[in-house]
Order: sequence, then C-alpha cells, then structure tokens
Amino acid sequence: MKVLLTGSTGFVGRNVLLELLKQQKYEAIYLPVRSEAKLRHQLMEEGFLEFPEVLKPLVMEAPNWDFSHLGVIDHVVHSAGVLFGNSLEDYIRTNTEGTLRLMQTISTPNKIVILSSQAASGPCEGGQDYKTENDQNRPLTWYGSSKLQMEQTVQSKFPQMNVVFLRPPMILGARDAATLPLFKMANGIVQIKPGFKRKQYSFVAVQDLVGAIIHVLQSEFSLSALPQKYFFVASDKVITDIDLIKTTTELMNKKGRLIFIPEFVIWIASQIISAIPSLTKALPSLSRDRAKEIWPNKWVVSSSSFEKQFSWKAKVDLKSALTDTLNWYVKSGQLVVK
Repeated sequence: MKVLLTGSTGFVGRNVLLELLKQQKYEAIYLPVRSEAKLRHQLMEEGFLEFPEVLKPLVMEAPNWDFSHLGVIDHVVHSAGVLFGNSLEDYIRTNTEGTLRLMQTISTPNKIVILSSQAASGPCEGGQDYKTENDQNRPLTWYGSSKLQMEQTVQSKFPQMNVVFLRPPMILGARDAATLPLFKMANGIVQIKPGFKRKQYSFVAVQDLVGAIIHVLQSEFSLSALPQKYFFVASDKVITDIDLIKTTTELMNKKGRLIFIPEFVIWIASQIISAIPSLTKALPSLSRDRAKEIWPNKWVVSSSSFEKQFSWKAKVDLKSALTDTLNWYVKSGQLVVK
C-alpha cells in the first residue's frame, strides 16, 4: 500500500509519520514538504541514523501541489495547514485552496483523512454543556472560517470521495510548539490567567489523535457511505484553564503565584500586538483575530459520534499528555528544568 502524508514536519503530521514508520504497513510514504533538509533533520532527532527508504519526499508547497504523477495512492492523511496568518486570505490560500488542489490532483484513494479543527464549529453557546456535529457552526476566527470553508468546499465538489474530516480541540503532547510559552510561564514566579471565570476546554493527546487517524484508515467500511463527514475527536475529560496552569506548574516543580488578568487588558494587548508586525510574529496567538478564542468560557465537544462509528476511545489524561510535552521540550533542549 501507498500513503500520502502532508504536514509531516508539523506537530500532528510528525507524530503520524513516526506511527506509520512503526507500523511498517506501507511500501511508500509520500511526503510533500517545503524543506527536505528539515524533514531529514527531524528524523535524525528521532534517532533515525539513516533516512528510511520507504519515505519519498516531494519538495512542493500548498496551494501549488500536484500529485497527479504519483498514480494510485491507497490512503491520504492531510494534516498540513496554516495556524497563524495576517488575513483571511492567508488562511484560505493554504487551508482551503491547498486542500482543494490536493483533492483535484490525487488519484481516487481508498480513504482520506483531513485534519480540520474545533475552531470550524466555534465555542459552546448559551447553556450548552458541549457541542456535537449536529450543532450550528459559528467559527470566531479567520482560522476557523477557513477550516469550515475547506470542509464545505470539499464536500460540495467531491461528494462521493471517501473522505473524513476530524475536528480535534486543543492538542497536547510531544513535538508541540504551541505549549512552550505555558511551560516557560510555569517555570517563573507568576502565572497569568486571562479573565476571572474558569474557562472549560476539551483536549486530546496527540497519540490519541494519531490513533483516531489510524482507526479511520484501517476501517473496513466505505467512508463515502457515512451519513456525516466530520467528527469531533476528544478526550471525555473536560479541563479548565486553571487545570492547565496548575498541572504544568506542578510538573515543573514550581509554586508560582496565579494572577488573574482582566480580559479587557488582554484585548488591549491584542490590538497593540496586531499593530506591530514583529510582535504579531512573536505572539501570533495574541493577535487581534486569534485572541477572539480567549473570550468564550466554554470550548467543549463530544466525540461520542466518532467513538461509536470507529470503535475508538481517548486514553491519555491531561497530566500524561503534559508530561510527554515537557519531556520533549527538555530532550530537544527547548526548556531547562532546575
């Protein structure tokens, strides 16, 4: 069998690649990358002294992908995407147009798994305990809007394609770059929490998400026959922002002081950050657009639909996921624990 994996040098894609190599079920793993050198360096970091022969790097960049020369590909895992951009067009170019280009140039695979996001749905509204796939989609950000547009465009133009969209919430685990500021804050004297109310979140450990992707690829039924195409994939455990901060602080063996910052202060900071390009680049999650995800008090989803359809269950708890994350930062030299 042959598989195409996009985003193989990113957080989720890198973990998927390691699992595919571990399983040894594919005769060829095609990897479109912007930098083959980066891919090779990352594999050396993972302990591969020699570049695996099964890997077939393809130097190209979304949305200018073209996979028509590859012939028949059995499986596709599409995890590439833009997390931070300066305009809606930046997100659309890769997340929507790039995905459409992939679908247009790939020979009809047996199964396609496309990584979307909880952001395509938006936060809980009113008195909702959690969101399901049947609830209305109300993305708050350009990122979420681009992911929703991507899902809708693919379903409209390729209605019979064997494709599934997975919508993970917050993803935690080894090889994540986004959580590093949280650990650096926990390593200090003061920990900052936006707002005075506890905010609730769903999360999924990256190894559970990779497991969900593998479950889809190994499923015996046709994805085109599914009554729905997108699924939330998350742990059953709901966490809070305080849980995140306290667990991280404990893992760092610190006893910092938790400071609550009014949300209007964060809002003012986001306006300043967005007005200064260097700050936007350094703090992309606090840009004017992405900061909109901070204000809601509940980002909780139910993955019961996916669990029933694919016989999958998240297993990794918050502490274990953050422990894996911390160990990776220490191993890679990004964080020093004293």
